Amino acid sequence: MGFWRKGSFRAFPRIGALAVALGALGVSAWAQQFEARRSIYVEAGGSLDNNGSASTAVLGLSLPMQQKLWGGRIGMAWNFYLGGWDGDAREGQRKYYAQIGVVPMFRYHFNDGSSPWFVEGGIGASYMHKTYQVGDKRFGTRWNFSDHLGVGRVFGDQHEQELGLYVKHVSNAGFKKPNPGETFLELRYAHAF
Repeated sequence: MGFWRKGSFRAFPRIGALAVALGALGVSAWAQQFEARRSIYVEAGGSLDNNGSASTAVLGLSLPMQQKLWGGRIGMAWNFYLGGWDGDAREGQRKYYAQIGVVPMFRYHFNDGSSPWFVEGGIGASYMHKTYQVGDKRFGTRWNFSDHLGVGRVFGDQHEQELGLYVKHVSNAGFKKPNPGETFLELRYAHAF
């Protein structure tokens, strides 16, 4: 049993809620300093499970919105993505899975919004074209929650580029067994347009 499969990730929704709460603080300065823009992004990563049996690649679109809430401005972006997973089915064989998802992401910039560094998080939904099964790990459903938490930096002359490191956890939150979940560490590059 890997570290993540022993239930240590049960706190992930609480971490996501904390990221949302942090996003609510200081975002009015961020909206003035770092205007949210549409962007496309690519991600690639591998499973954090001890056997490292799965990997993922993602192409996504981020559509930002500015909302007035609690007397301030909240920076939020809808992330729509199409991903591919692959993993060890049996010795010498691979299985491939297509995933589609949508996640509302909340972002917090440091130093009253003037820092290029940010943290962001969100919880959304995803659907896989077939039920995921890699080795002894099998999902109970094709529909799953997709929890994201990341840290990154905006750069470029027009602040048009981003680089971030994200942890993504996919599971059905116990609605149907089995529910082992899969957790990936991913590197993301985004470019605004």
